[in-house]
Amino acid sequence: MVMRWVTCTALGLSAVASAAENSCPPQLPAACYPDDCPPCQRCLGPENFAGNPPVCPAGCNGDVDITIAVFCWDIYQDGMEFAIDDDVTNPAVPDLPNISIAPTPATIRQLNQLADARYKKPFPKWECGLKFGVSYCSPCDGWDVGIEWTWFQGKGFNHIGADPNSNHTLIALWSQFVPAQAGVVYATEAKNDWKVKLNLIDFELGRNFWVSRYLAIRPFVGLRYASIHQHNQIYYDGGSWTANFTTVTPIQPAFNGIVDLHNNYNGTGLRSGLDSEWNFGCGWSLYGNLAASIIYGRFNVDHDEYIRLARNPHSITNIHETEESFRALRPILDLGLGIKWSTMFCSCKYGFVAMLGYEQHIFFDQNQMWRVTRVGTTQPGPNNPTDYTNNPPILNLSGDNVFQQRQGTLDTSGWTLTFKFEY
Repeated sequence: MVMRWVTCTALGLSAVASAAENSCPPQLPAACYPDDCPPCQRCLGPENFAGNPPVCPAGCNGDVDITIAVFCWDIYQDGMEFAIDDDVTNPAVPDLPNISIAPTPATIRQLNQLADARYKKPFPKWECGLKFGVSYCSPCDGWDVGIEWTWFQGKGFNHIGADPNSNHTLIALWSQFVPAQAGVVYATEAKNDWKVKLNLIDFELGRNFWVSRYLAIRPFVGLRYASIHQHNQIYYDGGSWTANFTTVTPIQPAFNGIVDLHNNYNGTGLRSGLDSEWNFGCGWSLYGNLAASIIYGRFNVDHDEYIRLARNPHSITNIHETEESFRALRPILDLGLGIKWSTMFCSCKYGFVAMLGYEQHIFFDQNQMWRVTRVGTTQPGPNNPTDYTNNPPILNLSGDNVFQQRQGTLDTSGWTLTFKFEY
């Protein structure tokens, strides 16, 4: 049979290899272990093997397993808050009639008083993904070797608005833009679009064996390749980005604010874990799986921010552009718990397994995106403010940059349906 050499090469001694070969010649599947429930569920059960008997293979020629899984997961990551929903008067609304429409630094400074405020972050959306794996269980003490690929694209989205007349204001948390009137940067509309592309390739070497009549465990070791690409876009409108006028002259045209961030990680490392199966009988069982990885890879982080005129010619002005690349070790934790049903047919030559369970995968310290905000201080005077065609807008660029990095953890979780065919 294909990959027959796996039977003996792991032992490393030709004498032992010869003995193993002679002790397990090609033949029909071994007598089935009935598990008190026909038809047979497993071959080479505890009553047919000394010591810790292997769960597989069904016969002496080895088994090939093909695994296909579909799943629906959502995503969450620390440090993704993009706005504060503050229940205070919007600075753009005059408190008294016949006063300046343009908010002053004094009125904007009132936004530092948070009243019943709530942090806003993207809401995860349930998305479906795919797993595909191939493995081989050798007749040499039931050792198995296999490879599995996991593909998933997750999304998070949130869109909020604040009516200036409803004592309701949004404070921007990711913008370096400072408007002409200075002060705290705020908006009347904010949108966050977050996407995650996940690819995992796992290579495993393990052994699944019976501990007792109703319990089997499978310790394994292997390698993992991980590719985690994130794209986070934040849009701000209104408030500090809107057109502002004094009673006589305009001091700023209307803008749209866009923050564009990329957080990509690629790496390879070691992986080890333990799978367990708690059998009820008649092919039904509970399974619980745990694995841990340590990955060494490279982060590539891009951060761009620009403002775009809300009216013709819709010109774009870059106000922030940074890149960062570095190598780092990152741990990953995989957990799974669910129910399993298995059966064998055609005189125990073939097997079928169906599994439904809940999985969680934790990717530690994946959020390397920097928040960069600027706090303005003074208001510059306009230079020919009525001519926006020949005169670019004058912005308040004074003040200090404020940097913050959360280094948050990314996790995916949800339901997974798995089918396995054994022959």
